[in-house]
Amino acid sequence: MDIKEARKYLENNSATLLAGGASGAKVYDIAGEYVLKCVSRAELGEDGRYASYQKEALWYQYAGGRKDDPRLAFLPEVCDIYETGEEIFILMKCYQKILRSELDTGLLKKIMEVLAAVHTAKIPDFLVWEEGWQNKEKQEERQEEKANLLLEEQVKEYVSGWQSVLYEHPGSFSPAPLKEIAEKINHIIRWHAQEKEVLNHGDFHFDNLLMDKQGNVLICDWQGVSVGAASGDLSFFFSRLGADGLNTDIRQAISFYVQEFKRLSGKTLVPEVICRHMDAADVITSFVFWHEYLHGSDVGRVRGIYEKMVDKSRNFCEL
Repeated sequence: MDIKEARKYLENNSATLLAGGASGAKVYDIAGEYVLKCVSRAELGEDGRYASYQKEALWYQYAGGRKDDPRLAFLPEVCDIYETGEEIFILMKCYQKILRSELDTGLLKKIMEVLAAVHTAKIPDFLVWEEGWQNKEKQEERQEEKANLLLEEQVKEYVSGWQSVLYEHPGSFSPAPLKEIAEKINHIIRWHAQEKEVLNHGDFHFDNLLMDKQGNVLICDWQGVSVGAASGDLSFFFSRLGADGLNTDIRQAISFYVQEFKRLSGKTLVPEVICRHMDAADVITSFVFWHEYLHGSDVGRVRGIYEKMVDKSRNFCEL
């Protein structure tokens, strides 16, 4: 099936609009065999989201020219792509969603292995140019951007945001640690920026995982594909699991990741360094963003994010 046939199917049948598409795409089930993602610039507006879908289309087109590359086996099969500048259509095979209740040691190992495959895959040219790797001057500029330190006004804004969340639960939390985090956050950012960059998914969480009939884990929704730190994907994945109330053995997961990374690349990673960068990424993300999403949350959910941020920030007391 191609996109022309898929669109004809939509016109003549009552197709199911699948769950998801929260970022603006409409995703349809096509006869239980295919999935059609439809994106309209007019519907998304001019906030940059359309460009992210253009990047996803480029990524799938790049990978489509390398179908026999075993290093890209983590990708769903894309049957057809059509992009006009105003609309994007991506047709792919339909796969099974993975439920959080299915998470066990075996599944965790598979997930870490596919993420290691992402991080050892070749970075495509369109990302090399976009991210500024094509010359030394751009690389130096990029290093400065990675260590994009927070302004004093931003730090105050984020502290205030967290305080407003904590005040919703009188007597449950002490806001005192926020001052300590505020004082060291730029030191954490500067240290974390030294991590080596790899191919990143950019939105690696459970809802973007699929499974084929052979039990292989696949990764979808590549709007955030980029060049970045491996710890970003890792910390985001475990942060989202924690927010959903799922506890995992992170040390064991990292050991799976390190073993597969070495098998694929021949390079040895130090688990303790990875975990430290994950802690840094988690502290930065939590401090800057999480307070925006916690208003109205129960005390347990707030505690899960806040106390973890505070505890991890103390691992950087020597900075």
